[in-house]
This record gives sequence, structure tokens and C-alpha cells, in this order.
Amino acid sequence: MKTVKKGISPKSDVYILQAFLKASGYAIETDGDFGAGTTAALQAFQRDNGLIVDGVAGPKTWSVLFAKHPDLLNRSSAKWLSEANIVDFGSARQLEVPVVRAVYAVEAGGTGFVGELPKILFEGHVFWDELGKVGLDPRRLQVGNEDILFPRWDRKSYRGGLAEHERLARAQRIHEEAALKSASWGLFQIMGNNAQWLGYRSVQDFVDRMRKNEAEHLDAFGAFIERKKLDGKPLVEHLRARDWESFAKGYNGAGYKVNGYHTKLKKAYEGFAGRAAH
Repeated sequence: MKTVKKGISPKSDVYILQAFLKASGYAIETDGDFGAGTTAALQAFQRDNGLIVDGVAGPKTWSVLFAKHPDLLNRSSAKWLSEANIVDFGSARQLEVPVVRAVYAVEAGGTGFVGELPKILFEGHVFWDELGKVGLDPRRLQVGNEDILFPRWDRKSYRGGLAEHERLARAQRIHEEAALKSASWGLFQIMGNNAQWLGYRSVQDFVDRMRKNEAEHLDAFGAFIERKKLDGKPLVEHLRARDWESFAKGYNGAGYKVNGYHTKLKKAYEGFAGRAAH
């Protein structure tokens, strides 16, 4: 495991640290934010276990965390994507392995799980629309649910980490299916309302698969790029041609240039392809 430091490490690494600290009995939020609470918990863990108290999760700290929670380590690592998954995915879709690696590096966001639960973001504006589709008036249900039910996208509603599952659970108490359709799931954040379009029997079938492992997340992404089209071609064809701009436009939407997804993909591919050639 990489060294995890405040202000430097990505959320995906902080999530893992928080999950192990929480399993150790420290009361912290699993939100990917290396804030004061996580710092205090990490320092307390180091102090309680005779480690140098520096608030940095380095090799020694990770060794003790893993030794104390081998079951959590085994359960978590069993969910992670493997080299064979990457190779098989590329082979099944006639994609170069460096292409698959590049997409995973740029689009996947590091990890598909927060502890043992799949990473999600709950979208209150989608929930608003999904409730309407099943004949419920979202305006009548909004009071007291303003953070999970609103008509237009609002970034301020996101809480991150396990707190997103808490938001989802509240929405499920209003309407189970509509709630599951209103979250994006896993490594590639595929929306639940795409489930049947992607070939799953139901949104519950999709969610059950997303809860299994990151290989299922990759399969969902594969189904998405085989069905989603740009200029009459499935996105997988743009990937085969290494047409990064077309793929990024089709996958990330109109804001792909602002975020430079096409240039990030091209750079990542060149890096992986260069290493493969040596």
C-alpha cells in the first residue's frame, strides 16, 4: 500500500485508510477526506500501537493495520481488479491492453469500493425524475429530504464515501427501485437507471453485481461503451481506433475539453504502450 499523507494522497487511498482505522475502533467518517478527524484517529492508532506518531500512513503503519485486520484485508483485496481482468477485457473487445489501462487510469477513480461497499454517488435530481416515472410527486416528498430530492443537479448535496450509502438508504425508504436507479455505481460510476439498457435483468440485478467486485464494474463499463454511440459508432470502436477525442466526448460529455480527458487518455496510453515495448 502506498504512503498516505494529508493534502497529497487521493481520496481512493484515504478511503482505504479510513476503513481500516474505523475497523480498529476509531470513530471517523469514511468520506475520503484526510481532515482533522482522520489525522487524530491515525495519530491515536500510531500512539496506541507504539509507532512513531507522525500522522502519515507509511509501510510500518500499514503493516500493523493489515496484521490487526487480516479478514478485512482479504475481503477487500478479493474485490479488486486483477491483471487478468484487464487482459481478458481487452481481448474480448479487440482492444490493446495499454488502451484498457489508460481508460482505467483516467476514468476509474482509483477504487470501486469504500471499505466493503461499492463506491456510489447519489443523484437527488435523478431521484426527482425517477419518482415521477413511478407516479409519485417529488414535490410532496421533498420536505425533510431536501438533500436527496431536488429538481436540478447540485454538487453541494454530495457527502462522499459511506455517507452516500446513508443518503441512498433514506431514498430507498421512499421508493426502493427509484433510489437504486438514482445512484452511480463502482469504478466507472455507471448510473443505475442504465441497468436494463445495459442488459441486466433489473436494477437490483445490476446493484447485486456491483456489490461483488471491481471485475463486475469493468463488465458494466464494457456494456456501456458497446451500446453508447457517438457519430453512429459505439464508443468501443473509437477506443479501438485510439480516437481519444471522440471517446472522451461520448463518455464524458460536452465538458471533456475543459477537463482535458482526451489529452489525459492519450498521455496515459503513450506511457503504458512505451512501458510495454521495453
